[in-house]
Amino acid sequence: MYQFKLDKFEGPLDLLLKLIEEEELDISEVSLAKVTEQYLDYLEQAQDLPMGELADFLVVAAKLLLIKSKILLPTIELEEEEGDLEQQLKIYRIFLETSKVIQKIISKKKFAYIRENKKIRDREPIFNPPKSISTLNLKTLFQEVLGNIEPIVKLPQELIKRTVSIQEKINEIKEMILQKSSLSFGTLLSKAESKTEIIVTFLAILELVKRKSVQVAQKDIFDDIYIENPKS
Repeated sequence: MYQFKLDKFEGPLDLLLKLIEEEELDISEVSLAKVTEQYLDYLEQAQDLPMGELADFLVVAAKLLLIKSKILLPTIELEEEEGDLEQQLKIYRIFLETSKVIQKIISKKKFAYIRENKKIRDREPIFNPPKSISTLNLKTLFQEVLGNIEPIVKLPQELIKRTVSIQEKINEIKEMILQKSSLSFGTLLSKAESKTEIIVTFLAILELVKRKSVQVAQKDIFDDIYIENPKS
């Protein structure tokens, strides 16, 4: 498990989340940008990283982002419970692991077996039921089998919305900064249509600050944060 090295913490990401949830560490003193940067460097160096480990990082990192977003913007109400996101990512991890197993089976071509006995294959099909069996008996048995089959429950249909990418959000913020010299953080997040878009917006701003494409300012604690064009 990767060990993160921050100013006030050193260890795995799940321990960082535990300390923050138990209020033993103030999340405002934790740089999530450094967490993301260190993990991206780790991904570049790692070979054959298990998908499960990547999914675990996404679960914990998403929860940390939500906690920090609530502290920075206490008036923002999230549409869904934090647990929903964690559950979705756990399901995503199961799908990744399952797809990996299926791909392994397909690559070894052990998903189908062919009967090679040509003599048996070329025989004419023969059906010799016992003399005591009549068509009425077969009909009755068939009806019993059908009666024991559970009806297929139609699952509710869900519409999957396309999520804006971090690069798209970066371009959008840069365009807005060109039109206005200063942009309110709260105003920017109020345009988000989902919790996922709030997280994407937050990451996009962190990336812009890292690139020095924008600068952020806050007059007093708990005041709104303003994103400004450094050239203005």
